[in-house]
Amino acid sequence: MNNMLRGSPSSDTAAKTGKLVQVESYDDPVSIALTSRQKRDRILLTVFLVIVSVTAIYNFLIAAPRYASEFSYVVRSATPARDRFSFMNFSANGESSDNSQAIITYLSSRDLLSQINSDGLVTRIFAAPGVDMFSAYPSIFAGNGAEHLFRHFQSYLDAEYDEKANISYVEVQAFKPDDARELAERMRRACEDKINALNDRARSGMTVTAEKEVAAARADLVRVLVQLTQARNSGHVIDPKLQSGAAVSLTSSIAADLAEIDVQIAETQRSTPGNPGLTQMQSRRAAIQRELARQSAAMTGGHGSLADRIQANEELDVARAVAEKRLLGASLALANTRTTADRNRLYLEWISKPNRPDEPLYPRRGRNILMVALLTLALLWIFRSLSELLFDADE
Repeated sequence: MNNMLRGSPSSDTAAKTGKLVQVESYDDPVSIALTSRQKRDRILLTVFLVIVSVTAIYNFLIAAPRYASEFSYVVRSATPARDRFSFMNFSANGESSDNSQAIITYLSSRDLLSQINSDGLVTRIFAAPGVDMFSAYPSIFAGNGAEHLFRHFQSYLDAEYDEKANISYVEVQAFKPDDARELAERMRRACEDKINALNDRARSGMTVTAEKEVAAARADLVRVLVQLTQARNSGHVIDPKLQSGAAVSLTSSIAADLAEIDVQIAETQRSTPGNPGLTQMQSRRAAIQRELARQSAAMTGGHGSLADRIQANEELDVARAVAEKRLLGASLALANTRTTADRNRLYLEWISKPNRPDEPLYPRRGRNILMVALLTLALLWIFRSLSELLFDADE
């Protein structure tokens, strides 16, 4: 380029006249490309530093320290594990796993939050002074409704179930050690209440049919007893067996008297045919015979006889015996069902109870900054690679 300036007329004219002549220069495309890449890298580096700096400022200066209290438990059954094996179920932990999952689901439910926040404890924890604006409730970030509180609380609760060890772990966070332990203790009691409710529901489901059968058998027995009482009152029969025995004894006694008077009459006629007492004895015999006929008719006659009245009572006695046996069988079945329900009753065996933390566990500042830095670096690297493919290839 200098040679071109030396040999050009304009350079000679400028040398002679001493005037400055503007010469058009041409920039190198390689230097332009390097400058644009440097600007882009500087911008990306600035973005990276800003994001990491903001993350560090939040974690070290703004974020309120959080204390974590935790507890763990195992769902057990009163029935030994070997008794829960069957031909169709070779896993003794299957039912326990389902119940453990049910408790974990309950811990993340709105019902649990309503129970532990019945006196406003959760709301007061998030609204306490010193809580940063991102963790506070209500706030512009967390909202101010019940649904917002539920979603916000889930960020401070961690409940998981280890299927291999069959142990459930629960961790809850708060901004004071005592609050963290109180929340964990309330959640522990809520778990016990829930497992008891599940037991009561399972027991009720198992015994409801047996209880209905007992109630039906009892009602049937009461109906038969009422009918039996009515039959005894209408037939004037208190105890059929006792009354029939008394009637037979009376008839036998009258028949014996009749036989005795017959003997006396026969002896009198043979010894003293003209005895004036013979007429009296014959009159007495006729009276005894009439009484025997009346008693026989009362016992085995037609409608209204003792045999007719006893038949109705005996049918009702048989119905009463059947009803009593039915009630006894239903009561035994109910007792067996309740025993089985008690043997299958679930309970929580506590591995560890809620503790009072000594120092804050969250936020984990170093890990948070490292994660943000790696994520930001990855995203910026992807953006830089795409920009090189799109823009540098066109140049």
